[in-house]
Amino acid sequence: MRTVKALFLTVVMAGVGLEARDAAACGGCFASQTEVTQITGEKMLLSISQQQTTLYDQITYSGNPASFAWVLPIKGLATVGLSSDALFQNLGQDTQVSINSPPLNCGGGCPNAALGGGTGSSSSGAGGASTTGTVTVISQQVVGPYETVQLQSTDPMALRNWLAMHGYDVPAADGPVIDAYTAEGFNFLALKLVPGQGVSAMVPVRVTTQGASPSLPLRMVAVGTGAITPINLWVLAEGRYDTANMPSFQIDQSKLVWDWDTQSSNYSTLKQQIFTQSNNTGWIVEAAEPFPMDLLQQQLQELVQTDPTNSGYADSMGNNAMQNLATDMATLFAGIDMTSAWITRFEGELSHAALGSDLKIAASADQTQVTRFFNVTQSIGTPPCPAVQPCGGTGAGGAGWGFWNGGSSGKGSCATTGGDTGSTLFGGLAFAAALALSRRRRRSR
Repeated sequence: MRTVKALFLTVVMAGVGLEARDAAACGGCFASQTEVTQITGEKMLLSISQQQTTLYDQITYSGNPASFAWVLPIKGLATVGLSSDALFQNLGQDTQVSINSPPLNCGGGCPNAALGGGTGSSSSGAGGASTTGTVTVISQQVVGPYETVQLQSTDPMALRNWLAMHGYDVPAADGPVIDAYTAEGFNFLALKLVPGQGVSAMVPVRVTTQGASPSLPLRMVAVGTGAITPINLWVLAEGRYDTANMPSFQIDQSKLVWDWDTQSSNYSTLKQQIFTQSNNTGWIVEAAEPFPMDLLQQQLQELVQTDPTNSGYADSMGNNAMQNLATDMATLFAGIDMTSAWITRFEGELSHAALGSDLKIAASADQTQVTRFFNVTQSIGTPPCPAVQPCGGTGAGGAGWGFWNGGSSGKGSCATTGGDTGSTLFGGLAFAAALALSRRRRRSR
């Protein structure tokens, strides 16, 4: 029998209309003993409205493509679709933390000069139902490179046998996880790569079910993980969201320090300290802010228009990229008021013990923004001041001359900019040449 490695992601979203029910999205790994495979990264996005909740999951996977499989406990019948790596790439860029270095003080008339380039990123169709024994296949379809099947059973052993017979070999030691979800009345969505597809064909999966109010069943994540499990999560909803039953933290801007020698801050160090102090049970809220939905749409539309094949939205024939993008965006923003849309960005590095309890996520009682823009005031190391500073003198009160930056008083001051060095120097020389020519003309009169 073919041995596989199954990644278990849980999406539990039940409810009808405006009635809010439990919802969940998370992942764990069931690894066989005969296949050497590895989940090398995972990012998740939850879109939540009273109408529906959609999980987007991006997984980087290495190993034998034939051993790749997902099994997702779900409530009800889920709608499965595809997304693109570009969605996560742009979402990450749009919400990344930005660290601005302190003002660069080189002395001699340069007290307000800002470090050029000082902004650094700290781095972030269902088929008919059929029954096999006590297992009912309620939906079966091919979605892009994946074969998908949705199963229903009240007999956990029958369910495990069905999975094993169809190439989903769950190790006996991990069977209780499936048993528990079966006993709790969950159905299962199973996915694997279509034969002949390589790992490079894998694209993010989109799973939509009815309801709202999500949670992450971390007990499922605990299966097959190491001592520490990194999790990146974005929540798109109307307003700011927060963890409800686990601690969450924010970075204290007053503790940020800029190192001039490495041109970086201690932001990552502070994050690790928070994780350690919480015994790796806490989450960092890196950002929470109103989200311009049209910005993400425009970014992806431009990508599809300029490079449809490599956008990740084109089909296997390289067609229908714009139509697939439109479907993806309609699903992502379904039921969310554009004027009230927020994005909350979480990061966690959870211990194995912390994964024993499911994470509950809820609308935050505090609806103020969590900034992702930091202005550092403390620094160490040696500031990158120019060896020669043509400061002082009198100059026109303009700006944008590279090393020459005239103030409103008309007195020149020195500034280091992030522009191209050649163009900056050229601007200064051009200014000096123009000044000399003006003086010669005045003398000739």
